[in-house]
Amino acid sequence: MPEYRIEFQIQRRDEAADEDDFTEIGFGSSGGCGSLDGAVYALESYVCNGQWETEPGQPDPDEILAEIRKARA
Repeated sequence: MPEYRIEFQIQRRDEAADEDDFTEIGFGSSGGCGSLDGAVYALESYVCNGQWETEPGQPDPDEILAEIRKARA
């Protein structure tokens, strides 16, 4: 049976920067799933809950999610 995994990179554009200038702020993988639907579900869950990986110098996922919530308010 096939196994699926979606690898992702999250990038953000600084509003003050050039329109095409994006900076990576995180990355991750949906892990191994037995179906494509399962991999998509895992990906959505990880991103919505800030469960992506970061490297030194990248913002904490909780900070990103707080900024998004603040912008929506």
